[in-house]
Amino acid sequence: MALDADEVAVREWATKEQLTMPVLIDKHHIVADLYGIVNVPAAVWVDEDDRIVRPADSTPGSDLFRDFSNVDSEVHHNLLRKWVRSGERDLDDARVREFQVKPSQDVQLARLHRRVAIALRERNQDGDSTASREHLARAEELAPLDWTIRRGNMPLVGVDPFGEEFFKFVGEWSNAGRPGFKLGTGRVKK
Repeated sequence: MALDADEVAVREWATKEQLTMPVLIDKHHIVADLYGIVNVPAAVWVDEDDRIVRPADSTPGSDLFRDFSNVDSEVHHNLLRKWVRSGERDLDDARVREFQVKPSQDVQLARLHRRVAIALRERNQDGDSTASREHLARAEELAPLDWTIRRGNMPLVGVDPFGEEFFKFVGEWSNAGRPGFKLGTGRVKK
């Protein structure tokens, strides 16, 4: 699932190579908010009874960005295989609840501002407006270390989401102790 508001950019990425899965777009971050996704890539395990059996965790599909993320993807793969094959989980229900990130009032308000900004962009023919930018800026003020907001806003205001501003944000986030996912499964010690 892509957390981008720009459907054209997602389509461009998703059609570069033949994919074996559908790509959904959560431009309003509804699924991200419901499942506690505060950074990407992420995974949430949901069983056949619609119960979260493993909360959102930074889960890369490969080690392509291991130097940047400091996460060993194989740790996640092995845990997932074990759960799928035998039903064995590394976290019981109580531990799952402990690791679920509950948003503060500021983060909830930031998410609302971002949704309003996206709605304003969609209503405006050129996809941009002063009001939309004001709501995006307010969202960032309220949740300055939220990846889904900060990084997600970058392309909407003409900032390269992999450029200098992005790495400045990564520095701020790192200096703040890398907040977000509590689990930290597969983190590689440096």
